[in-house]
Amino acid sequence: MDNIIINELSKYFKSMIQEIMLSEREKYLKEHSETRGNGYYIRTPKTILGNMELEIPRTRDGNFKPSIIPERKRVTFMLDDVIRALFTAGLSSRKTGEVIRNLMGTSVSASFVSSNLEISEEVISKFMNRELTENYPVIYIDATYISLKRDTVSKESVYVVLGLSTDGRREILTYCLPGGDEKSSVWRDIFINLTNRGLRGVKMVISDDLPGIGEVIKEVFPNADHQLCWFHLKKNIKNKVRKSDFDEILKELEYVFESKNEDEAKSRLQAFINKWSKLYRYFNNLRDKINSYCYFFKFHPKLRSYFSTTNWLERCFKELKDNIRIRGYFHSEESANKFLYLFFSDKSLKYNERKLKYSNIIEETLNG
Repeated sequence: MDNIIINELSKYFKSMIQEIMLSEREKYLKEHSETRGNGYYIRTPKTILGNMELEIPRTRDGNFKPSIIPERKRVTFMLDDVIRALFTAGLSSRKTGEVIRNLMGTSVSASFVSSNLEISEEVISKFMNRELTENYPVIYIDATYISLKRDTVSKESVYVVLGLSTDGRREILTYCLPGGDEKSSVWRDIFINLTNRGLRGVKMVISDDLPGIGEVIKEVFPNADHQLCWFHLKKNIKNKVRKSDFDEILKELEYVFESKNEDEAKSRLQAFINKWSKLYRYFNNLRDKINSYCYFFKFHPKLRSYFSTTNWLERCFKELKDNIRIRGYFHSEESANKFLYLFFSDKSLKYNERKLKYSNIIEETLNG
């Protein structure tokens, strides 16, 4: 088990180091416009995680040196960096101590690990209450579940809001762990908090079909379209129909998705509902939601996959759960909040570093 953890940690660390070096080179090139990037060279430093082959970015003037990689041949990362990475990878404080002992041959107590992971409430609060100075015309909302021990272990919902800015960058605007199952009333509180922090000009909210969410969106963001997620639509249909019919249904939904414009999409979706409602009453529930499934057709065809689902959050949740799976469950709300802060603040930074493909079209569309 420890070998698996160490291998995964090594991959995580390598990815983190590569991203830091690329970010440093990008900053260097902005400050030294007279030179350009010049590919990479390979170094294989020794670390406490073993030999690690790294692609070191370079510049044509030869003067760029990543600060994270010292000039000396051997690289030993600071222990607190390793502890932080292990915790973020999903290990408990106790298990982190065991892995450090196996890596370094020295005992590290759970209390020592916890002290090195000391993240004050002020730090978390600063991230959660930071002012939103950018415009986010499109926001994506969804919730997932984590196992948390209070008196007993139970699953509780984690609410997350992802914003898309006008220049094609993504950012985690907020997350919260209020306790209990997902409810529209909690989303209302989250939306109000976001507007108090400066969120303005929301043109579209993309979500699943949670009961009551449409009314909450209309109340807080009266000028926004509520786009329902096609990934969740397919998932819900799969649970309502026979397996023998599902493949045909998917093909017909793809035919709707290929529509040239919004009016054609609505017409095709209406015909689709008319056909399948004769066999399954579930499809009648979609009749008054046709508009909400078709708003994204008003956008450029190259952008439609961006505005038809909450898949970015689904992938984010998969990564979150993969990390949590090692630990099993959180022993306290405090440890859960530390973990969620580390995960989502890191994810937000990674999102914000890069613009999406077709960002020029996104900018023209969302500023229009």
